[in-house]
Amino acid sequence: MARDLIPPRSPAGRPAPDGAPRLIELPPEPPRAGAEPPPSAPAAPSRYRNRFGFLLGALAGVVVAVATVVVVAAASGDGTSDAGLAPNWSKWQPAETSVSDGAPQIADHVGAEYRLGDGSQLTLVRGGPISLLDPNVKVALRPTGDEIHTFDAGHGVLYTLNGLGPAGSMQGGKASAQRAQLLRREALELALYSFRYLKDVDMVVALLPTILPGAPTAHSGATTEPQQQALFYRPGDLKPQLQVPLGLTVPARTPRPETMGGADGQKVDVLTMNNLFLASFVHGQTGDAYLVLDRAS
Repeated sequence: MARDLIPPRSPAGRPAPDGAPRLIELPPEPPRAGAEPPPSAPAAPSRYRNRFGFLLGALAGVVVAVATVVVVAAASGDGTSDAGLAPNWSKWQPAETSVSDGAPQIADHVGAEYRLGDGSQLTLVRGGPISLLDPNVKVALRPTGDEIHTFDAGHGVLYTLNGLGPAGSMQGGKASAQRAQLLRREALELALYSFRYLKDVDMVVALLPTILPGAPTAHSGATTEPQQQALFYRPGDLKPQLQVPLGLTVPARTPRPETMGGADGQKVDVLTMNNLFLASFVHGQTGDAYLVLDRAS
């Protein structure tokens, strides 16, 4: 091409000597059709790059955390949420959470912890649904001077503390206020485990050993006829005790009847005496089954 014959411009930019032919510098040749422009120099990284990267990373962390909370909330939407309850509430817990399977495990565990002065087990404890009394049983609560309240027992737990004496009364040991207090402590612990670990439980009834005529009662003197007492709890009755470790309510070292009392006994009285009732199982005129709970006097 003719352009290739044009000498390059002087490196120093000086004019050509006199008499030398003047050369005309042509403008740069336009790029050929289809030719790509030369690549531009890479831009220097922004001084805000690290700051933006940190913000994006933090935002991603928040998104992941929110997603995790949503998944956990969805997974715990079956009524077994522990929200508001003390973590690591007890060293032991039942392997099952249903009333039919978990309540017997609680009964065996708690029952083995309570003993008489000679080391023999205090009571034989059995646990299961209240509906074992009757598939359609209802609980009728009849406080003194108040209206009767009835409850569907479909999600209720029933514990029986059998002393293995006549009619389930205590066999062995000596009847005393301390022993009665220890029995109520045992029933209280059964209720606490039930509300903490069993699914959808809305009431606990613990039938205490039958009190035979002549034996002292918690509220009054000796009874003249067999008396069946029961502790009755709804979930809200023991909510504060479920928000703290079990050992703060019932110390791990279980007392014997002879050593029951003191601060432990006072706490048991506070948490049981207002929930103590006389229990009877009756059928109404139409055959309806009721577990009737009358305020003990």
